[in-house]
Amino acid sequence: MGSLVIVSKGKDPYRTTKRILQRFPLPDLEGKSVLIKPNAARLASPGDGVTTHPRVVAAAIDHLKEKGARRIVIGESCIFGVNAAEAFRVTGMKEVSEEKKVELLDLDQGDPMEIAIPNGKVIRKIKVPAVLKQFHFIISVPVMKTHMHTQVTLSIKNMKGLLWRREKARFHQLRYDKKVTKGDKELDIAISEMASVLFPHLAVIDGTVGMEGMGPAYGRGKRMGMILVGDNALSADAVAARLMGLRPKTVAHLRLTREKGLGEIDPQRISVVPRDYSKWVVPFEPPPSRLSIPFPSVMVHDEGSCSACLSTLLVFLQDYHSKLTDYRLEDQNVHIGIGKHLKACPRGTILIGNCASKMKGRGIFIQGCPPVSSQIADCLKI
Repeated sequence: MGSLVIVSKGKDPYRTTKRILQRFPLPDLEGKSVLIKPNAARLASPGDGVTTHPRVVAAAIDHLKEKGARRIVIGESCIFGVNAAEAFRVTGMKEVSEEKKVELLDLDQGDPMEIAIPNGKVIRKIKVPAVLKQFHFIISVPVMKTHMHTQVTLSIKNMKGLLWRREKARFHQLRYDKKVTKGDKELDIAISEMASVLFPHLAVIDGTVGMEGMGPAYGRGKRMGMILVGDNALSADAVAARLMGLRPKTVAHLRLTREKGLGEIDPQRISVVPRDYSKWVVPFEPPPSRLSIPFPSVMVHDEGSCSACLSTLLVFLQDYHSKLTDYRLEDQNVHIGIGKHLKACPRGTILIGNCASKMKGRGIFIQGCPPVSSQIADCLKI
């Protein structure tokens, strides 16, 4: 068995992470430059299950120092519209960087570079921060979460946060013939193709408090008290998915990445410690298949939206659904349109986000990428 994944449980994020890293065989990092890529792209506090717990990152830093790493950097590219300095403060990454005296880097500052995708079906190249060339070793430190588009977001999906600026949104806007996609989502294919050139050297998955339901930002926190470490990110993700109650083969971007030969997803082919780790399986509630399920009088027309836009829409509906009566159309439903590829919607549709601007002649257009919930309410005067 080529890949190793160690799973550990504990109440303290720092001690649990430090303990598991001390047991894990790492390559020689003496004098090397290491990038730690957490999930810290949103304004969310530690322990909410949205962003990586800063004490998990702190433990990783201390271990890397013990291993002789010359340079350690915490790096993140925030979702569009989020101020990086504010995100680093709220998520606790700024405090950790100051405490441990390591660099904290907004990866969207500075120049980009392009990386070609050999034999790419839906993406031929990706744009990433040029500073990535400076690192010998990259550690992906995601949160164990569900995701409305990809079922889960773990260490491979977390690498999408290394894409430069608006490149992340491009992955959500791809459209190809079914002869190319063969039934898979373009987003899942793109993530697997990205992984072929942007694959972390180590995965440290933060399951101290995960997220179920409407992940990656508006689900419910799920306290697991768990950390996973793996020398193959795909195998680590497969074990994490199994612990979330999923069959890894049913998670499309994991299956597609496996088909590229980047690792194993069959738990029987992965060396997992402890061997009886399945005793810790706690099924996560999946994200809803349609946003209109919790809101019977709302029809969402979604073609090519990203998770930021969908998350904003959910928050808006939770806060203002009862105040939308005046915007019902003849069928007694409120119609909302989002997404770059939106082509059809009834007149009077509420069109949210810049991607829906080409349809603004058919309804009420609210600009932003995305606009926040209160902005939408202000525009609608509710």
